[in-house]
Amino acid sequence: MVAIERAAMHAVDGEFDDGAGTYSRKGKPDRALATKLLFSDEYRKLNGDLTLRIAQMQNLIRRRYSGRISQEQAFANQLFEANSYLNIGLFGVVVLSLIFLRNRFAVRASHLMSVVREIGSGNLAAQASVFGSDEISELATTVNTMAANLNVAFDKLEDKIKLSGKALSDLEIERSRSEKLLHNILPAAIAERLRGGEETIAEVFPEVTVFFSDIVGFTGLSAKLGPHATVNMLNVLFEKFDELVEKHGVEKIKTIGDSYMVVGGVPNRDPLHCQHIAEFALDAQSFIASFAEGVPYPLQMRMGVHTGTVAAGVVGKKRFSYDLWGDVVNVASRFESTSQPDKIHVSEAVKVRLSDDYVLVDGGTVELKGKEATRSFFLIGKKTQMPGILEFTTPGAAPDSPSRLRRDTPSFVPGFDRRA
Repeated sequence: MVAIERAAMHAVDGEFDDGAGTYSRKGKPDRALATKLLFSDEYRKLNGDLTLRIAQMQNLIRRRYSGRISQEQAFANQLFEANSYLNIGLFGVVVLSLIFLRNRFAVRASHLMSVVREIGSGNLAAQASVFGSDEISELATTVNTMAANLNVAFDKLEDKIKLSGKALSDLEIERSRSEKLLHNILPAAIAERLRGGEETIAEVFPEVTVFFSDIVGFTGLSAKLGPHATVNMLNVLFEKFDELVEKHGVEKIKTIGDSYMVVGGVPNRDPLHCQHIAEFALDAQSFIASFAEGVPYPLQMRMGVHTGTVAAGVVGKKRFSYDLWGDVVNVASRFESTSQPDKIHVSEAVKVRLSDDYVLVDGGTVELKGKEATRSFFLIGKKTQMPGILEFTTPGAAPDSPSRLRRDTPSFVPGFDRRA
């Protein structure tokens, strides 16, 4: 029983038998193993064997003294036969001996057995009040010591369990913090795949829409504002952009200085990726215009959008980063850098996907680094929100060139510089 209890106590401390009888093998604390050992059939059997041995000892004691009593009775009978007068005295001696033996052995043994049963039922505070210098008193002392040791051991076990519970709670809090940080760094779907055990995440998306934006004259503006005001401004802008990302179901990829990169259709494939990016860009444009009215410095932003094929994946081991690469990313960045202030500069691929529901105007041709001159357009708004805009053909423009005005349309289109 002591060996089982030692193994249980060491298991709670994460110490296990190395096969040589010592507990030098370290591991994770195993509370379940400790509980299993202390409530195992073997432990109960040993406990039952102890009770049986006590009962056997009691029977032996009874038999032992029963024989002595018989001898005394025989002796008394002999004396009675020898002398009737002494018989009464001897009978009294026998009665007194019986009372003594009963009080000395049977009663104490019965009391000891009841204490052992209480201990066996879980009452480790039970103590045997048996005094003397014979075997029963020694057994009572041993039982009391065993109960006290078990009580101390279970108290330590409870303390260990409480500490383990607190450690598990702290571990769960840290795990939640880690998951939250991971979801802030990576898209939720990608974070779940990493948690699922994927080590290399890379895939091709045949059609997505990429958005870039940056602040016009940011270097000079940041020098004028100073670092604290610049950071505060970027926090306001990008926090709003983050809200718009959630609102329109697109994915923020990264920020680099004043540049903000968003993609639609990644990592969750979405047939309306272009429309969602358009809605995001229009809301971002509206917010910038509103925000610029309330600050004492000029604030304008360029925006560029392009649609095409990209590859995407997680790079890095210690610092994860979910990134895109491909020609569409470079082209979207070029459209942003060649855009006019406060305009949403889009490619012809974007125009084709948006022309049914959105108002776009011809932006002429632009020279993109490493590419031929290409047509460009400016996204103005959604048709349902601009009822005064209808299709018309600009002289010399291609039949599908989007230019829209109606005879009762105002002489300007909100958000668009006619000089463009």
